[in-house]
Amino acid sequence: MVSILGKNIIRTLAYYDIFFYPLKAEEIYHSLSVNHCGLTDVQDELNKLCEQSILFKIDDFYLLKNNAQFVAKRKAGNKLYDKRLRIAYRMSKFISMFPYVRAIFLTGSISKGYMEKESDVDYLIITEPGRLWISKLFLTLFKKIFLLNSRKVFCINYYIDSEHLEIEEKNVFTATEIVTLIPVFGRKYYNEFYSKNSWIKNFFPNFPKRNNHIIDRHSKIQKVIESFFNNGFGDLLDDFAMKVFYNATKRKFHYFNEKDFALAFKSTKSESKYHPKFFQKRVLISFEEKLYQLQQKLNISLM
Repeated sequence: MVSILGKNIIRTLAYYDIFFYPLKAEEIYHSLSVNHCGLTDVQDELNKLCEQSILFKIDDFYLLKNNAQFVAKRKAGNKLYDKRLRIAYRMSKFISMFPYVRAIFLTGSISKGYMEKESDVDYLIITEPGRLWISKLFLTLFKKIFLLNSRKVFCINYYIDSEHLEIEEKNVFTATEIVTLIPVFGRKYYNEFYSKNSWIKNFFPNFPKRNNHIIDRHSKIQKVIESFFNNGFGDLLDDFAMKVFYNATKRKFHYFNEKDFALAFKSTKSESKYHPKFFQKRVLISFEEKLYQLQQKLNISLM
């Protein structure tokens, strides 16, 4: 017999099992969808699930499969994260000087404390309203010209403006991405973003808000450059840039159906998303399949 708390623990580990990523007890507690328990309750339930061989413990990590390679892989990824995070902070300080950038958050694998050699450093950028596409234009040109289009430390695949901070898609994937964001620039906007997306507490009521060191200094160079575009020409350039980016993306990914394209490459005056691998859809499908498999194996309800 598996308790309600036990089922929630299994669901939590099932999500991270998609990425072969074992969790510690405290991480499981933070990632639960229920808040009527404490860390001690979670630890007790973990012990029971291990005794039943439903879960396995290797070192301080819990996982659904008794595979030490997953633990070794996580430890190696955590070490590389420490190195890449320092690089990401330096790059974020540089990105913060670009026109109309108001906040920078690290997302993707680096926000989970894990990196592999081939992993990109992903960023979510908050921009000034009405100037999102100018901001993207400057950053894209810099990446293509000076970084030879490398995404290793400069993969900006999501922009939103400061007047449209609530994320439209509300599911376990987007909630996970939001609670694990690492804010590195723009404390005011991070607080507003977090407040506008309070719905994440429906998925993760125990996950603490991140309050790490955040850069808040604005560049004088940024203000000078912006002064050239705070006018009608800037309005026209932003509209033009949006059309150019949209048309180029549409040509490149013409094989996407209309619905998937609209989600993976959202392009409005207030939002720009560039997710060619459509990771959100893939993860949600994999999660549902994983839960179904576990239900069949354990003869319990997890959906």
